[in-house]
Amino acid sequence: RRLQCYVKLTVANMDIHSLPNIEAVLGRTWEILNTGHWKDVPLAPRQLYTAAAIVKIAALLKCYKEQQANKLELLQSAMKTADLGIMLGASLSAGNCNMTQVAQLLSEALTAIQSEANNGRVNTEDGTNIYKPVLGTESIAGVRGQPVITLDRPSLEKFRTEHFVPQVPAKLTSCMMHWPAVDKWKDINYIRRVAGARTVPVELGSHYVDPEWSMKMMTIADFIETHIMQQRDDSTTVGYLAQHPLFDLICFFFFFLQVPELIGDIFEPEYCCLSEDLDDSKEAEPTDINAWFGPKGTLSPLHHDPKHNLLAQVVGEKRILLYSPGETEKLYPHEGSMLNNTAQVNPEKPDYSTFPKYKTAQTWECHLQPGEMLYIPPKWWHHVRSLCTSFSVSFWWT
Repeated sequence: RRLQCYVKLTVANMDIHSLPNIEAVLGRTWEILNTGHWKDVPLAPRQLYTAAAIVKIAALLKCYKEQQANKLELLQSAMKTADLGIMLGASLSAGNCNMTQVAQLLSEALTAIQSEANNGRVNTEDGTNIYKPVLGTESIAGVRGQPVITLDRPSLEKFRTEHFVPQVPAKLTSCMMHWPAVDKWKDINYIRRVAGARTVPVELGSHYVDPEWSMKMMTIADFIETHIMQQRDDSTTVGYLAQHPLFDLICFFFFFLQVPELIGDIFEPEYCCLSEDLDDSKEAEPTDINAWFGPKGTLSPLHHDPKHNLLAQVVGEKRILLYSPGETEKLYPHEGSMLNNTAQVNPEKPDYSTFPKYKTAQTWECHLQPGEMLYIPPKWWHHVRSLCTSFSVSFWWT
């Protein structure tokens, strides 16, 4: 409450000369937030980051109102500050979602200004061609696997007894026909229009185990222009919006919707209501919803996750290789605590001399197409490659 009062008092006395001091607070807090494991970061510095972000946005909007600088640049800076506040900060009080509301208003204002700057011109470029498959599964080098079972819109009970409880992968069809995203997201211009101004972390490099891997904050519009629309050759750095909670972001006890325009285009599958915990007195954890958006050839190395996973393919296509937990020894996981859920084996370039046990590992395979879901049980290893520009949504639950 004291922090909230301080923020209100500070905002009332903001001007452009205050920005260097605010930037100093944000910079120092950024250093604290990026030290050690994210899960170990205390709540206080995250709330401080939110408070400083609110003050900075207020100063920028005051400059905007008084026309002290380029209006578009001021709004873009405020938009980025709001997104970083959502991603890194925490609400100053339970149920306070003001940062999300501010971000949405800024996004709408930016869209209006940019449309006005373009004299109302609409991008008529065909935004659907980027999803055309250019890589067949048969052309991917390395091992092949047995196809996973395909179920056409299975009943909740059938899925529970035959797949959820025994933890057996399955491809599910006809479960996304009611999603607006299946049609809307075919047009890249729609994504650019409703979410282009938002800042997100983009992975740069072939995959996160690559020594050259890095991460960069950029707007979705810049990401689309740089890494989706541009034709990539072998020398171009791959950019991937991977495992990002674009639709929802849980900051300790506080829930934010980062891009509410997109969350309305998808629906949480009914299968996510199933739980291993039979204790009805416990409150169920919310489902983690993540976005996976990138060009042809993006790759997730062979790894496993601790939760049940439904990978929903909205547009584009992917090839997934799977291995049961019983095959773990044959996949040679990295040692240590950081990457012990990631295998040293590369299924596309298997080195049998270094990893001889891999030769006998049983491989399962799934070619995931638009409108299909893949159920990946906990601890099941999976290797994922995009066959073209692809937008997927994953639902993780316990």
